[in-house]
Amino acid sequence: MKLKELKDVDLEMLNKIVEIEEEAFEGNGNVDLWILKALIRYGKVFVWEEAGEIVSIAEYMQVMDKREVFLYGLSTRKKYRHQGWAKKIMQESEKYLVANGYEEISLTVDPQNEIAIDMYKKLGFKIKEYQENEYGIGVHRYLMKKVII
Repeated sequence: MKLKELKDVDLEMLNKIVEIEEEAFEGNGNVDLWILKALIRYGKVFVWEEAGEIVSIAEYMQVMDKREVFLYGLSTRKKYRHQGWAKKIMQESEKYLVANGYEEISLTVDPQNEIAIDMYKKLGFKIKEYQENEYGIGVHRYLMKKVII
C-alpha cells in the first residue's frame, strides 16, 4: 500500500471520497463533488488505500504567490481511526510536497479536537493563532503551520 495522488478519477471514486468525508466530518466542513473536483484539478488530493479500499484522504490547495499549501481536509474512514493512517498520509504527502519545492503547510483545526491537535503537534505543526468565529458564529479554529524545508 502507498500514497496515491488523484489526477483523473471517475464519479464512483469521487462519490466514495465524499461519503468518507461526510462520515468523518458529520456534515460540517466536508468536501462535496464540486469542491473535490476543483481540489483534484487545481490542488492536490491524496488517498491511502488498503486492499482496494480508501482508508484516508488528504486534500491540499496552494496558497497563491507562496511556496505554501493549505491542508483543506484530512479524513480517515471511521473503522480505520486510531491506527495511525492520518499520520501516515500526512507524512507521505509531506514528502511529495518537499520534493516539489513547497516550504510550508498550514491548516485550521477545531480547538476542541484534541486528538487532531496532538497529532499535528507530533508531526511538527505549531499553533500560530486562534481564529474566532472563523467559519461562523461560535465556530472557532486554531491556525497551525509547519515549515517543511
